[in-house]
Amino acid sequence: MKKLALLLALTAVAAASFCQDDTTSVSYVAYWSIGDSYDFRIHKTSQQWSNDSLTKNDISEYTANFEVVDSTDTSYTVVWTFSNELINTWDIPDELLEELSKYSLAEVVYTTSELGEFTGIQNWQELGEMMRSMFTDIFRVISEGSEEKYEKLRQAGQPIIDMYSSKEGVEQLAFPELMLFHFPFGAMIPVADTIQYEDLFPNLLGGEPIRADAKLWFGEVNFDEERSVLVQESRLNRDDTMTFLKDIMKKMGVTDEDLDKALSEAVYSIDTFNRYDFYYYPGVPVKIDFSRHIRIDVGGEKSRREDTITIELL
Repeated sequence: MKKLALLLALTAVAAASFCQDDTTSVSYVAYWSIGDSYDFRIHKTSQQWSNDSLTKNDISEYTANFEVVDSTDTSYTVVWTFSNELINTWDIPDELLEELSKYSLAEVVYTTSELGEFTGIQNWQELGEMMRSMFTDIFRVISEGSEEKYEKLRQAGQPIIDMYSSKEGVEQLAFPELMLFHFPFGAMIPVADTIQYEDLFPNLLGGEPIRADAKLWFGEVNFDEERSVLVQESRLNRDDTMTFLKDIMKKMGVTDEDLDKALSEAVYSIDTFNRYDFYYYPGVPVKIDFSRHIRIDVGGEKSRREDTITIELL
């Protein structure tokens, strides 16, 4: 996401000058040391409806570990270890899950700025190859030995595979927890104001970024406990999301002549609501709630999807 520091009201704060005697704003700065380790419970849900009938209801939960393994004047290096739940999003019989067990644990090595701002995953290529290999194995398991069925799945799923195995895909799609975890860091946010801004999300197909109208405000601030609750809402730009949708359908081989007309008349929206409960000193989330609502009405078909992620300190 486009850094909030681009806004006049949200500026990066040098760690050396941190002082919360000023109660007009909250500064999110990482005060971590090598060896700091925290466990978090991650709870995810994904529900999908087609014409008001529930067609998907997935729930997963696991424990993740955050550990600082290096610290310099300008950066931190963190190892994030957790269970890979992606294979559970596919309808795979229990007896076949053993073939995919080699993908059950993931270790992400990434860096941040001295303020705790996420700067990138170091082992993204290794993780990207793991994703590519995992999808290939999933398609083979689902195909049950049918080469024709496998080829159809592979062709239809290739854009998804490419997105998940790219650097942006690894960071944005495979590990959204990290984006949520580090969202506030590096910003000084006024307590009394609601900030409205245009956010930018990376286009995982390589095109122009996708715009979103967003706003940010505090639900609660406790300066004595050095704890705050930050709330964020955003809605993706309709034109940008429709362009992205057309591009991905074309890459999946959808060439219906009526596609452009159907999409131009469609109702399509993606709204998010996030709540960040943080100890802003030393920079540790207590509980993060992510909620995303997707609605698409096209060609007489109505569908919607709701995804949630909760990250809770243990």
